[in-house]
Amino acid sequence: MHIVEHEDPLLLVPGPSNLIPSVRKALLRHVGHRSDIFRRIFKDVVTYLKEIFDTEGDVYIFTASGTGAVEASIMNFISRNDKVLCIIYGTFGRRFAEQVKRITENVYIFKVDYGEVPNVDRIREFLEYNKIRELDVVTVVYNETNPGTRFRDLKSLAKLAHEYGAIIIVDNVSGLGGDYFTCSGWSIDVAFSSSQKCLGAPPGISFITYRTVEAERKLRNNTCLSTYFDLKICKKFLERNETPFTPAVNVLNALREALHYICDNVGLDRWIRWHYSRAELIVKILEKIGMKTFVEDEYKRSITVLSFKPPENFKVSELKLELYNKYGIDIADGMDELKGRIVRVGNMGWITRRDIILLAGSLIAVLSRKVEIENVEEIFRLIHEKELLV
Repeated sequence: MHIVEHEDPLLLVPGPSNLIPSVRKALLRHVGHRSDIFRRIFKDVVTYLKEIFDTEGDVYIFTASGTGAVEASIMNFISRNDKVLCIIYGTFGRRFAEQVKRITENVYIFKVDYGEVPNVDRIREFLEYNKIRELDVVTVVYNETNPGTRFRDLKSLAKLAHEYGAIIIVDNVSGLGGDYFTCSGWSIDVAFSSSQKCLGAPPGISFITYRTVEAERKLRNNTCLSTYFDLKICKKFLERNETPFTPAVNVLNALREALHYICDNVGLDRWIRWHYSRAELIVKILEKIGMKTFVEDEYKRSITVLSFKPPENFKVSELKLELYNKYGIDIADGMDELKGRIVRVGNMGWITRRDIILLAGSLIAVLSRKVEIENVEEIFRLIHEKELLV
C-alpha cells in the first residue's frame, strides 16, 4: 500500500515527539555560535538541564543523537582494562553493551527477558555466583522503549555498584522529563539523555552529566578515544558557555524554549504528572477497544512508551499503516524479537486532549471493521474527565 506523506502527522512513536508549539518558532532563530546571544542561550539550557537531571554536576551538550551520548559516556568513563557489568532488559541495553565491548573485553552481561525488569537481589546473586569481587562500571537503561518497560530500582542498583567499587552510568534518553528521575537523590554517577523525547524539542542534541568524585577520577585518568566527545575538551569551553565545535544552533535555541516552557510555564513536576495521567488514560482506552497491554505489571510498565498486543485478526503492520494513511497518526512496531508482535504508543512531550481524542476515534474506526467495540461513549467520557494540561 502507498504511504501518504502527511505534512504534519501526529507523532505517537518512541521519539521524535511532537514539538511544543512555541518551539517551532524558536527553531527558526539562527545566531552565531561564538556570540554573546549564543552564550546566553547555552547557559540557560545547561541551567534548565541541571534542574531536570537534578544534579549538582555540570551538563555537557553535544550535537548528536542519544547514541552519541552513549558513546560519550563509554569513551570518557570506560578504559580498556575496566570490568563492566551491563544490565540488559531491552534493545537499548543490548546496544549499550555492544558499544562497551568496543572498548573492553571484560564485560559481564546480566540479562532478563523482554517484558521483565532486573531485580537487584538477582544481580547481586549473579555477581556472587560468578565470583566477581570488584567492578569499574555498571551500565543500565532507565526506560526501555522496546519493549516498554522501566527499571524503577536505580537507587538500589547504584548502591550495589558502589559496593563493588564501580560507578553507575544511566541511559535516560527516553525518560528524562517524562518520568521522575534524580541523579543526586539516587546517587547516580553519570547520566545522559537527548532532546527529542519527553522534552518536546527537535532531535539533534544530546547531553551528559557526571556528579561524583569517583566519576571525575575515572574521567581524569582515562584517555578519550574521540576528540568530538572528549569531556576534558568540552569542560574548557563550558566554562565560557560555549561548545568546542559548531553546534546545531537552531535546535539548541528550540531546546531552550522547550525547557523554558516546561520549567517556568508549567513546572517540571506538573509536566511529569501530565505524562502519568496520559499514560493511565491511554492504557484504559486501548484496553477498552480490545488491545491488551504487553507489560501487565504496572510497576514494570514504562510511562513514556506503552506497548500493546493488537487484536488477533490484525497485523501490526496493517494497523500501523492504516492509522497513518487515513488519520495521520504514527505509532510504532516492536523491534528485534518483538517486531510484528506489539504496537508501541509514545507518550512523550506535547500530546493534547485533542490528540488523545483523535487516537481513540481513529483506532475505533479502524478496529471496528473486525472487532466489536462496546462502551464507546464511556471511552470519550474518560477523556473528557481526565485532568490534562490542555
